[in-house]
Amino acid sequence: MENSIFSPSYWSAAWKEVKDLRRLTFAALICALSIVVGGFFITVGDNLRVYFTYFITSVGCAVYGPILGLMVAAVTDTLNYVLFPSGAYFPGYLLSEMAGALIYSLFLYRKKITVLRLFGAKFCVNYLVNVGLGCLWSQILYGKGYVYYMVKSLIKNSMLLPLEVMTMAALFSVLVPTFSRLGLLPGHSRKELQKLHFTAAAFPVMGISALLAGLCSYYYSTTQQTGTMVFLVLTVCLALLGTGLLIAGGIYNHRHAEA
Repeated sequence: MENSIFSPSYWSAAWKEVKDLRRLTFAALICALSIVVGGFFITVGDNLRVYFTYFITSVGCAVYGPILGLMVAAVTDTLNYVLFPSGAYFPGYLLSEMAGALIYSLFLYRKKITVLRLFGAKFCVNYLVNVGLGCLWSQILYGKGYVYYMVKSLIKNSMLLPLEVMTMAALFSVLVPTFSRLGLLPGHSRKELQKLHFTAAAFPVMGISALLAGLCSYYYSTTQQTGTMVFLVLTVCLALLGTGLLIAGGIYNHRHAEA
């Protein structure tokens, strides 16, 4: 049974996770993994780095919820700076980490895990946190106008969005059955959490997102001095993926309408 984020029982359950030894142990593991994985990224162009910590953060927040999620985000960001310092400490990035953890928690904790819900969580993180807050921090730190950073960040996050959602969906499709058997995904019976749900609405949403990502990738192919072929190949792949999802969605909806 799902709990509304406006329900007192939701926040009561989230607070109890802070006192649960099993959840605290899992949170410590998530914190350690985030620090290790945070040191690895792929640079594929100017102002374009692909990080993988969103995998770990989303899984952790689905298990232990918003209150413990905020704590883990604060500890992770602080330890990251202590262990791998780069320049002066800036508290804005701590706020971004905590905001991202809160968003993942509100979408995934005590909720039925669906592709559309994963999309909603990553959409909000990409545009509200990465673009909205991230560009503000860049403006404060580096002095150029907000719009300068916003344009680049919008293109980058739009291009990565469908790829990130699909990799998250692949990860959760593996973890949901296992975690449901272990009782790590609260709020539902084991039967309700036996698999990741791909709802009908997810097909057009993901399809349109992939097509837009293809356009962003094509833009990068015309503006980068190196690696243009990579972006052209990615453009074709995203266009095919988006078209395929829209067609699959039409077939899926048609069959369910007949049924």
